[in-house]
Amino acid sequence: MSGDRVTLSWARHRVWAAPLMMFVAAMTIRFVYLTQAEASPIFDQPIMDEKYHVHLAEQINSSDGLPEEPYFRAPLYPYFLAILFQITGASLYGVRLLQIFLGSLLPILVYLLGLRLFNRRIAYWVGGVCTIYPTFVYYDHALLITSLMTLLTSLLALQLLRCESKPNHTASFVLFGLLLGLAGLARPNILLLGPALLVWLWMVLRPQLGTRRAFVRYLVIAAASLIVVLPVTVRNYVVEEDFVLIAWQGGFNFFIGNNHQSNGWSATVPGIDATWEGGYRDAVAFAEKAEGRTLKRSEVSDFWYAAAWREIKNHPSTFMKLLLRKLRLFLNGYEIPNMRNVYLAGKLGPIIQPFLFAKWIYFPFGLLGPLAVIGLVLSVTHWRRFLAVYLILASYSVSLMLFFVCARFRQPLIPFLILFAVYGVFRLVEFRRRRQWKSLAGVLVLLALLLVESNHDALQLDPHRVMAEDYTEIGNAYQAQNNLAAAELEYRRALEADSTYARAYNDLGVVFTRLNRVPEAVNLFTRAITVDSGKVDSYMNLAAAYFETDDKKSAVAVLERAVVRHPSNDGVHMMLGVLYAEAGRNDDAIKVLKRCLQLNPANEQARLALGQVQKTDPAP
Repeated sequence: MSGDRVTLSWARHRVWAAPLMMFVAAMTIRFVYLTQAEASPIFDQPIMDEKYHVHLAEQINSSDGLPEEPYFRAPLYPYFLAILFQITGASLYGVRLLQIFLGSLLPILVYLLGLRLFNRRIAYWVGGVCTIYPTFVYYDHALLITSLMTLLTSLLALQLLRCESKPNHTASFVLFGLLLGLAGLARPNILLLGPALLVWLWMVLRPQLGTRRAFVRYLVIAAASLIVVLPVTVRNYVVEEDFVLIAWQGGFNFFIGNNHQSNGWSATVPGIDATWEGGYRDAVAFAEKAEGRTLKRSEVSDFWYAAAWREIKNHPSTFMKLLLRKLRLFLNGYEIPNMRNVYLAGKLGPIIQPFLFAKWIYFPFGLLGPLAVIGLVLSVTHWRRFLAVYLILASYSVSLMLFFVCARFRQPLIPFLILFAVYGVFRLVEFRRRRQWKSLAGVLVLLALLLVESNHDALQLDPHRVMAEDYTEIGNAYQAQNNLAAAELEYRRALEADSTYARAYNDLGVVFTRLNRVPEAVNLFTRAITVDSGKVDSYMNLAAAYFETDDKKSAVAVLERAVVRHPSNDGVHMMLGVLYAEAGRNDDAIKVLKRCLQLNPANEQARLALGQVQKTDPAP
């Protein structure tokens, strides 16, 4: 009798006990990783997109606020980060701690999805996998939208299934629309789900509600989404009288992913500065130079969309090959970098290193991806049950193919892939148990082919260059902490790994400049330009080093080369203008400084320098 009571008690409480255990386990793993990562030099040194987000959050919390222009990127995460800064006193550790708390909710959401779509056994497994999945752990600590977007996408799926099960509950559709709008403020490409839902409406809602009522529900979703997005659109119009729905980066990103020189994954374009500041500046400057006038931000985006469509029209076969390459990159197991090497993060956080490696197999996605495809194929016989999730997967995947593919962009789909991967494993076990040998053999052959596809070297990255990049990033973190000896050691390791890596030469030169070893720094900056003439920092650093040794003629010559190589860089123009003024070439200084202010009207240093030159040499 007591045994029966225990069984009944467990049955009554397991509804919340399993999710609670998943949350505690997820939080524990993420906290251990946080503690381990805190000891690394890169922990408090955001780079690229992380640095951009920190900068925007600080601007939001400042008295001046953001610049009076439409949003360049979707604004949700910068505002979210600004709120976390206010809560934590701008502590990056505190921000990451709050993020891992939210990220630890993901296994619960995916567990609930497993219950709705499959059964309790599969739900336990998918929740457990999400608890330890290494890229979830990593991105929960990153100062990026990735973790929040993954949560929002899983919430969207749960709410859409709730709408499906309760079609007469209007509030469910309102909540789904609000979530969709919120996700759109995180990544606007998720809004492609809106048109895709017409399929769900016709196939699922219409038989339950009838055509008219089904379309009313769809309009409810659209209206609720618009309620969330509209304040951003209005704000964009008010600051510049320009219609930008959410952000104006879309056109430039579309060009990045679809020009005939694109590789399908790198967020760079030949001739465009690779930094986010430089990319922003060049995106505007190139468009305005081509159009011969000042452009609104929506017009800049339209310019790049038009440029991309011309590329597609002029190189249709290249475009089709590029689409196929993007699909293969999406399925490839390698965690394609867009900012920081994920595998380096694994080395700095030993708790996830056993689950994150790129050796004979790209683990874990090199196994997860093929198993997920198997699960998706085997689930088609019950397609109506899974249609909502199919549409989320398909619409989001298509949106990536239209732009470019990297690991963190596909991350919001990983929870769904885990669901179908676990389902696929269960079906394989079922085939074995029922002795359905033909079915088992066919699926295993397909799985073998998918494993080969998912684990081949699609990017053909030079491992020596990857190693050099990792050492250089660590060196930069040490340099930011004024540990110049440690920084020098890391840069030398980088150059031992790859003697053609310009960034390591440049950054080692910066260290030598700070150590007053200027002649050695000159040699290093010169070497950096020799191996890669596209790095603008090397020109500016070399010019500064020449100026330090009072060789102003050489400094000017270097910057004149830099202006030709980087005609849209306001920093190069400003530095050259100052050196012209130092050399008494006031006419040249005025010309170059005016050009600098055309490129960047907010460059106050250039404005001040121009005013000083004009005072000493007033125009006739």
